[in-house]
Amino acid sequence: MKTNTKNEYSNFYSDDGSREAIVFKYSGLPAWYVDLYENEELVESRKMQTKGILHNETYAENCAENWVMKIF
Repeated sequence: MKTNTKNEYSNFYSDDGSREAIVFKYSGLPAWYVDLYENEELVESRKMQTKGILHNETYAENCAENWVMKIF
């Protein structure tokens, strides 16, 4: 069984250090993902997809930035 390598592209941090977001892709797969952390615990690993449509790296980075800015 082949496993895909997780490749991190960028990290985002809140000013107070309570939140972190990591933008990544798995090798060989087209989708972008964002791991959302609060107080060093993984809250969610979010696939950047809406109604079957995959979003790009910029969309993933916007998601990460919104998380650390506590927009959601």
